[in-house]
Amino acid sequence: MEKKPEAKRVYATIIIGFMWLLALGLWLFFYAENFSIIQNIAAFIISIVIIGALCVALWVPWAMKNG
Repeated sequence: MEKKPEAKRVYATIIIGFMWLLALGLWLFFYAENFSIIQNIAAFIISIVIIGALCVALWVPWAMKNG
């Protein structure tokens, strides 16, 4: 029988995703013009790495506990 994750982890992941989309939209609207395309791509990749690290830190303890 598979164990279901706590609702708070699921909600936190959803909130992290929406906050990332909001931050990305604000970046594109207010700051993207000030940087070159390479710098904007780098900011996008760095933001994905940060969001990925947050989600991994959120889910790895649950996965380690439940196999």
